Amino acid sequence: MIFRAPQLNLNQFHVFEYELYPYQFTGDDVPPTPLTPQNVILPETNILREKAALFGHLIGYKQEQNGMMIQNLVPNHKTEYQQISTSSKAQLELHTETAFHPYRPDYVLLMCLRGDPDAFTTIATISNILRNLSGGIKEILREKIFTTSLDISFQNDEQPDRTITTSVLNGNSLIYDKTLMKGTTPQAVLALEHLDKAIKLATRKIALMTGDILVINNHTCVHGRAPFQPRYDGTDRWLQRALVVKELPPPDQRNGNVITTTL
Repeated sequence: MIFRAPQLNLNQFHVFEYELYPYQFTGDDVPPTPLTPQNVILPETNILREKAALFGHLIGYKQEQNGMMIQNLVPNHKTEYQQISTSSKAQLELHTETAFHPYRPDYVLLMCLRGDPDAFTTIATISNILRNLSGGIKEILREKIFTTSLDISFQNDEQPDRTITTSVLNGNSLIYDKTLMKGTTPQAVLALEHLDKAIKLATRKIALMTGDILVINNHTCVHGRAPFQPRYDGTDRWLQRALVVKELPPPDQRNGNVITTTL
């Protein structure tokens, strides 16, 4: 059964760090979890689209799943140990979504079609992270002496991997990827070590259940997922993900709502 919220205006809502919206639907009619990510659109998907519209513009990226704007996240036996969203047995390390991209999303929305009480979404907020860092370390993290590279999911024949220079702290925003980010000086390496420890202290776990929608501010939170045991029997955890920007990139950087920027 689906419980529909009233239609509201685009870009009306704001979440400072993250917000969990439970019981958006019952999930009684959700089909078995597919064995591989597919372009599955369900009646419940409209709820995710409507929720996304409250925060801004739904987007996709040309390099990732050919610009698909609603992505299905299910465990895939071929990627169990990789650092991508279809992994399961490996810890998906905490990260800013598309930390390497100039038009990274402002919000990440995760809607749970089928929950697993043993599959935890991990999240750490900038307010909790910063209270565990000294002033000196914060100053180093504001310098552009760090690099990141591209997610595997973004790399293809037209978009090879590349190294991008960045700061970690930029005003009230955090840009971080445990797997991909490196320091380019001894000070930067030391600052990342302190940051890793601060993030570990700030990390919380959320077990998303059927009907939940988690809205994550991609500037003030990093998120990941704890390892879990997939069953591949139609009962596995199944999320749908939506990425949202408050303002669309310039027209020459997108095709409709699909961002086409070459990195």
